[in-house]
Amino acid sequence: MNTMTQGEFNDLWQAALEADQVWTWQGHEGLRRLPQTLGQGQRRLTVLREGLQLWLDDMVYDRPLHLDYVYQIPQLTLTFYLSGDFRIVNPGLAKEEDRSEVNGESCICYLPQIRSIEYYPAQQSLQRLTLSVDIEFLRSYFSDSTFPLLIRQLLEGKSTDPFHQTFGIAARAIQPIVQQILSCPYQGALRQMFLESKSLELLTLQLARWAKDEQQPTRSTRWKPQDLEKLERAKEILQGSIEYPPSLAKLAQQVGLNDCKLKQGFRQVFGTTVFGYLRACQMERAKQLLRETDLYITEIAAQVGYSSLPAFSNAFYKQVGMSPHKFRQD
Repeated sequence: MNTMTQGEFNDLWQAALEADQVWTWQGHEGLRRLPQTLGQGQRRLTVLREGLQLWLDDMVYDRPLHLDYVYQIPQLTLTFYLSGDFRIVNPGLAKEEDRSEVNGESCICYLPQIRSIEYYPAQQSLQRLTLSVDIEFLRSYFSDSTFPLLIRQLLEGKSTDPFHQTFGIAARAIQPIVQQILSCPYQGALRQMFLESKSLELLTLQLARWAKDEQQPTRSTRWKPQDLEKLERAKEILQGSIEYPPSLAKLAQQVGLNDCKLKQGFRQVFGTTVFGYLRACQMERAKQLLRETDLYITEIAAQVGYSSLPAFSNAFYKQVGMSPHKFRQD
């Protein structure tokens, strides 16, 4: 099954736009259906008040997607992943640059004008709830030490680098609120009030959780011998599947760990992310092929799991410090 690129993705959306098949609005709520040429599903937007919006994505793509664009939302976003498993790379992000977003996790991020490379599998249900919060909206509340440090710096107008903060599996207090939002029983103004109150509750809990984590020293998990063996097995699987690597969910299933524990294990035991380790393996294999064969660089890129030559060249340069062509010449 051919992977759909950003260009084709844009063309299909443009065709839908010209056919007036994008947004339909009723009051404060908009509905954008996914074009049938892409798959099935929809995005629902609820404008709660100025500076506060609620998004619900529920879709299935017919083909794998490889998107590459500049993220242009200068807002704070809180996302709760309800189903699905996909990969995102934000080159230059200080933390969590290369990550997998998986069912059950949640995050807070601020990514103005940052490149986003996203990989979505085909025929997978993708559901996520996102709260977009304008910085000015947050400034309407007094900023003090109860806010996380990065949020305080953002509100105080200090120079703040883009950030992404994953919280792992959503806390018990959060899960019921998400379900209440999804099954809101009200209509009209009552629906608006209900969704706004629940969204503010989610925002409060996530900011409080982050601030509390900052105040506590990081404690490493004591890993059982059998879990360490499973982590080593995961490394072996990645080393042997460079061209067609498994998804994070599939890898976790293969070794008998849940997604969160697998990601945590790679960070604490190996000092890298799952995809960071995979990328290192891919680049080592690429260096070997560049040194020992006369294959075209496009062929080498494909053999180490890259369908795009520019994407491979960028990843190689970042890992090795020179282009594949220069590496071969040296």
